[in-house]
Amino acid sequence: MRGGLFATAALLCALPASGENLALSQMVINALTPIDTMPSETALATVFTAPLDSLRTIALDHSVDFGVELRAIRALPTYCPASQVCGPGTVVHDTLTSLIDGYATSPHSPRDVLRLRAAVEALGAARSRLASDVDKLMPLLNDGSRDVRVTVVRALRNICNDQASGPLNQRLSSEPTDQVRLAIFAALRDLRQCN
Repeated sequence: MRGGLFATAALLCALPASGENLALSQMVINALTPIDTMPSETALATVFTAPLDSLRTIALDHSVDFGVELRAIRALPTYCPASQVCGPGTVVHDTLTSLIDGYATSPHSPRDVLRLRAAVEALGAARSRLASDVDKLMPLLNDGSRDVRVTVVRALRNICNDQASGPLNQRLSSEPTDQVRLAIFAALRDLRQCN
């Protein structure tokens, strides 16, 4: 009887759990989570046969380790096409704007705030210079999270489209938080150099 209990327990432990995490090898986790730096294309190419598709899958999968998910989101701009704008129609841009749309419209859990910030930051890092990206981020200047607002301001600076200057100036007059105001001052200064 006792042997049957152990065998049953061993069998149950060996079965996959429902909602099981996406299986990521330690090599993949190590490539996605270097300390104090973004994952390099070289490192990602050594662990994935299709790095962009793999990053997209991880970025959209809430069952993976949360830190790995954030790193995958943030690593997406690494695969922006070098010879063209990383805009609508590219896997990177479409994935990031989908993530932003998904988290910007729902009540924010602490993890969703971090996911939204990672996607906004990554959209800025894509440096598209597109007015449509400015328009996508503008509503988030009114987000209740100071951290989201600062991330949006920095992303607008990195997108480098002067269309953001007017709305940032408007936000400056009503922004109650010094950290956001300082980020807006820096963004306005840098946007003057975007041509």
